Amino acid sequence: MRRWLIPVVLLLAVLVLAGVSVTRRAPTVRVAEVREPLPGEQQTELSAAGYVDSRRRSVIAPQIPGRLMDVTVEEGEPVKEGQVIARLDDQDARNVLSRAEAEVRAAQARLAAARAQAENAQRTTERTENLAKQGVIPHSELLDVETAGSAAREELNAAHAELGVAIRAREGARLQLAHTVVRAPFDGTVARKLADEGAVLAPAALAGTNLGGIVELVDLDALDVEAEVSEQQLSHIQEGQPALIFLDAFPDRAFLASVTTVRPAIDRSKATATVMVRFQSVPKGALPDMGAKVAFLREPLPPDALDPKSRAPRVPSSAVVQDDGHSAVWVVRDGRLVKQPVRLGQRVGEEVALVEGPPAGTQVVVAPDAKRLREGRRVKVEAGSG
Repeated sequence: MRRWLIPVVLLLAVLVLAGVSVTRRAPTVRVAEVREPLPGEQQTELSAAGYVDSRRRSVIAPQIPGRLMDVTVEEGEPVKEGQVIARLDDQDARNVLSRAEAEVRAAQARLAAARAQAENAQRTTERTENLAKQGVIPHSELLDVETAGSAAREELNAAHAELGVAIRAREGARLQLAHTVVRAPFDGTVARKLADEGAVLAPAALAGTNLGGIVELVDLDALDVEAEVSEQQLSHIQEGQPALIFLDAFPDRAFLASVTTVRPAIDRSKATATVMVRFQSVPKGALPDMGAKVAFLREPLPPDALDPKSRAPRVPSSAVVQDDGHSAVWVVRDGRLVKQPVRLGQRVGEEVALVEGPPAGTQVVVAPDAKRLREGRRVKVEAGSG
């Protein structure tokens, strides 16, 4: 018996030590973060991603070919409608205008001479008719004079026509000269500068590419969001429907908006349609091509919906425990458990609002096991939770 006693005692000691080790081992818990709900979350019918764009966005190019002599604006600079953006070399246009003005003066001189000849022919015809009536001259001479008068009138008509052609040519030359000065077609901001002095520009965009562009002009007060909505969801979208826009550049803010247009075309490669959503008030700092998300709402938001103070943080309902008739959650702080009392608000789906409790971002234990948890105990957070 004595020979077996020592091994048995040793075995019992090992088992006791193993039990103590197991009880002291940090249990693994599944956690979730206290979160702040997004504005309009309860009213959201569906969401879609998209990009900011401007209703007035254009590459400004000259209407005539030429060498760029001066660009008067820089990127980021605001411009007004009619403001000079650039100037082309205008020497050839000035030469053409000078020749056209000379042609107008020459045509005016020819018209004056033709008018004098026509008036003289008219007087001669009148005198000859009187003499013919008196029998002083033969009728054949009157016919010759009348023929000469008709020729003078035709010369006058031709001179009038030549003057008209010369005047129109002068107007065209003036217009060509005016086209050497490129002006802003609308109020906007220079988004990109596409050409520098010395560049030889084509007169217009060719085959969809802006070969002759000088600057890209964008109206930052006319921004919309182009959201891509799957064709299965289009039946939930209507013009005028309230919406919220969330910009990736401003993740903590939401902007009131409404649906303006559903483009009547489907992208076959993605099975989506483009929905235009307009800001109620364009936010300062918003720029074209910014990433955005749109929440399409079933109903308009209440007046205080965008106020962060009106949106209480939420936790999963399963994280709330009852302790002597009071609600509490187990908070994981620095790897240890802290039991924190909470005051509950409205239940929303699988979550419950916290009128009082830990702030958003705090980790709380989901479905806590009361037998394993105690104040101050070290725990391990389950991978992938939280």
